[in-house]
Amino acid sequence: MLNFEFSLPTKVLFGRDAENQIPDIIRKNGFQKVLLHTYDEEFIKRVPVYKKIKEMLKNAGISYIELLGVRPNPTLDLIGEGIELCRKENVDFILAVGGGSVIDSAKGIALGVHTSLEDVWAFAEGKKEPDINQTVKLGVVLTAAAAGSETSTATVLTNEKLNLKRGAHHEANRPFFAVMNPEITYSVSAFQTACGVFDSIMHVCERYFTASTDAAISDRMAEAIMKSIIEAGYSVMKDLNDYEARAAVMWGASMAHNNLVGCGRQKGSGIHLIEEEMHSVKHDIVHGAGLSVIFPSWARQAYQKAPMRLAQFANRVWDVEMNFENPGETALRGIEKMEAFIDYLGLPRTMKEIGIDPKDFPQIVEQCTQNGRRVSNLCDFTPQDVMEILERAK
Repeated sequence: MLNFEFSLPTKVLFGRDAENQIPDIIRKNGFQKVLLHTYDEEFIKRVPVYKKIKEMLKNAGISYIELLGVRPNPTLDLIGEGIELCRKENVDFILAVGGGSVIDSAKGIALGVHTSLEDVWAFAEGKKEPDINQTVKLGVVLTAAAAGSETSTATVLTNEKLNLKRGAHHEANRPFFAVMNPEITYSVSAFQTACGVFDSIMHVCERYFTASTDAAISDRMAEAIMKSIIEAGYSVMKDLNDYEARAAVMWGASMAHNNLVGCGRQKGSGIHLIEEEMHSVKHDIVHGAGLSVIFPSWARQAYQKAPMRLAQFANRVWDVEMNFENPGETALRGIEKMEAFIDYLGLPRTMKEIGIDPKDFPQIVEQCTQNGRRVSNLCDFTPQDVMEILERAK
């Protein structure tokens, strides 16, 4: 097991009506002015918790301003607007009401208020390290379970000018608190719910599918989280108002990405890396749908290089009997089980379905592997391997 540090300072408020505690937390911690950050007017009409929060803040005498306009795959342009607004209005607390894109956008703003927009991108590229003491505190009201950003160190941002999507990972990004009321997610559509379920599983896979095989506790926790999310996924797709299934998916998504299951091991399977570079050729891919296209092909490439790791996944997560003489056969059966689950969720399986043309594959490969970039910490993936993954999924 590798050396590690782990801290989870985010206060989680989980369950029905958990959002009612927000005014007290803000007042008790001395915050004076709040930036409310979310998607658009249509979202506000569809998800009533946003208006409820505004009313609670008003009744509590807490001053706030609003910034709407977050889109999937949040961009630096809106973050820059938020930074300037916070400076002008002397905002000292940001409250993100939404899913992963809103939370990531809010994290970007929080990083830049006392630094600069250029610094925010430097953090995302790993060229600079943010200072927790210079980062504005933020809270989250989670409206869609998927990204796990509500308790994670990550914020994934898009630089449209450079046509790049990058993630900043630092303790400064951990939210101050996260409100997680499963009932709020009832309004999430079946497709977006399915995307969230699959994205959560893939976040576990980023920690699980690596060459670090000597972190048994992390392995077992990862496998339990994946099994639980899968079980809840089957249930929630039958009934979108199943509270217990929504609760399991919501908590599972956070557990998948707060890095608990990454303790003591390398991280980075290459699944997310490849999917994120697909956004360079098509910006509006729904993240969970892009992952559902990539994973089966990635797995069929990876099992040839690391059969025992994929076989363990098949055996422990999908209950496939282990064939020790031919672990590759076990691995393939596990991949087939995962493909059947993707089909059950109603998610896409091909590049054609998400609008990516094979002519764009060389650009994706180049961005995945440029400057000797390592694609996966499970095995060595060459540019040819990445091309085969894309071709298999076309």
